[in-house]
Amino acid sequence: MTLLKNKKLIVISGPTATGKTKLAVALARKFNGEIISADSRQIYKYLNVGTGKDLKEYKNIKYNLINIINPDKTFTLAEYKKLALKKINDIIKKNKTPFLVGGTGLYLSSIIDNYNIPKIKSNKKVRSKISKLSKSSKIKLLKKIDPECLNFLDLKNTRRVDRALEVCLSGQKFSESRKKCKPLFDILQIGLTLPREKTNKNIDSRVDYMIKLGLVDETKKIIKKFSKNSAALETIGYKEILDFLDNNVETQNFASLQDTIKLIKIHTHQFAKRQMTWFKRDKNINWIKNKPQAEKLIRKFLD
Repeated sequence: MTLLKNKKLIVISGPTATGKTKLAVALARKFNGEIISADSRQIYKYLNVGTGKDLKEYKNIKYNLINIINPDKTFTLAEYKKLALKKINDIIKKNKTPFLVGGTGLYLSSIIDNYNIPKIKSNKKVRSKISKLSKSSKIKLLKKIDPECLNFLDLKNTRRVDRALEVCLSGQKFSESRKKCKPLFDILQIGLTLPREKTNKNIDSRVDYMIKLGLVDETKKIIKKFSKNSAALETIGYKEILDFLDNNVETQNFASLQDTIKLIKIHTHQFAKRQMTWFKRDKNINWIKNKPQAEKLIRKFLD
């Protein structure tokens, strides 16, 4: 791929439920832009209610890399980077402004820091072996063969742990995926944040709204069409509903839908906190609280 070097890219990041999509759409409209999603859940088709997709909100703004794969398919960081770079360069070629928007830190970093990602395809045989291991055994094995990756890997994310093991067992250290290369673009990073109490309140309202919109029925349809073991159902919201539908009270210690809703809220609060911890480590992020602050930064950057 021919990359257009020294071109401008605007990144909008931050925890869930802080209003990134709404802000990005307004800014893209104002600055002749298109959006590239950096959300590892919105890439999946059929996961609409539980991932907060609001297609009406995009209002004639091109929003790339959503609804691109089925829930039962795996999707690697290398695949994301390849697709995102192509979209960014296509937008630049059209003399428009690319906005990379989302809360998935690895997706964002793969572009911002131009990660040198191991090009190892999914291996069903290796994955089958991994699936037979307990969570503690997986972590113990990773610690033995690639201890460096434990410094950044989210060990609560089963999908990421499995992928790390898959890469390592295929002959390449997963930690090498974090090696940075020369930047491909001139980048402005904008971070949207709210007080934690406000973020949690927004999360709670969003979860209630998702239940009202039919998160339970959507989960049932995905299970029926694909499988309850689909990679996409590792997503917060779906995995709790899945346990609820399985009546998995012994391991999850809940029996009612209301208890399930509470658990989704708690897990999402914890997720937002982890996201903020990730983003705070990046000193290049310009943290804002409103649209006028973002517009001022962008005008200066584009000029």
